[in-house]
Amino acid sequence: MYPYNHKRGQTIQTDAPGVSVDRFFGARYHIAAADAVAADAAGIMAATNLDVAKSITTGLSQPAVPRNAQIDGNVSGITGNVKVYGTNMAGDAIDETLAANGTTNVVGAKAFASFTKVDLPAKVHTAVKQVETATAAGTVTTAGNALVTVTSALFEEAEAIDVPVELDDDAAAIALAIRTALAANANVAEHFTVSGETDAVILTAKLEAANDATLNIAIDDGTGEGASEGVTTAATSANTTAGVPHDQISVGWGDIFGLPYLLAADEQVIVKLFDKTVDTGTVVADDDELEKNTFDPNGFPDGLKDIDLYILV
Repeated sequence: MYPYNHKRGQTIQTDAPGVSVDRFFGARYHIAAADAVAADAAGIMAATNLDVAKSITTGLSQPAVPRNAQIDGNVSGITGNVKVYGTNMAGDAIDETLAANGTTNVVGAKAFASFTKVDLPAKVHTAVKQVETATAAGTVTTAGNALVTVTSALFEEAEAIDVPVELDDDAAAIALAIRTALAANANVAEHFTVSGETDAVILTAKLEAANDATLNIAIDDGTGEGASEGVTTAATSANTTAGVPHDQISVGWGDIFGLPYLLAADEQVIVKLFDKTVDTGTVVADDDELEKNTFDPNGFPDGLKDIDLYILV
């Protein structure tokens, strides 16, 4: 037996002679809890560096059930259009354009059953590696270990490094000893390139990232047995080049779920249940484009609560 097709206008009699009306049926659209997962800002495409305008067609993940798209930027000032492509529940090709707005979360309105391509805009900012410079000073009057302390947000705690210096070492010799010791330190070398000439000690970040205001190179006499004297304190180094991160955009799915019917009015969804409790979420109806028929629950999907929608069709 073929299922009832509500579009074919099958009729039933009425109490008015000669007047017949279309039958209607109710449908229950069930979304299992495991498929009603939380919104994910990077569920479709992880944060991706912007450069020239480009398209991403590989490595895109898919929602378990049709969901709306959302985009997020990592820094303020990012602009340009992000265009997402995919299919709706009927398998028809659809797309939607979302305007990037810095770090503001921008959500789409269409329900995508799959995502096939993302067009990204050109970058706004040029990424820069941070550079920190300290200047050694003094003449060693007692040979031993000087103390160099490097502070960075990349470290769990500051790196305090003993640096051997020799009697009568001048600023250039002190700086050379410090550069050698920093380059040999695993934690420093993992995150920074060490350089400099004469009395300069320079750390250059290996990655372009937001400027680290805590980055500092402090140079001082050592303490305790075997400590040096005559190394002039450099309590604060200079941030000679501020770090600037890459502009990045991520694409994910939002809290809106697609419906499998073209609806003339949102009132056709007569009962909305979230976690088996009546929900006051929003239904959007469209009788022309399937992907514009959606449900945005008032509750928060988290992969533990199911959704049931009872629809007049």
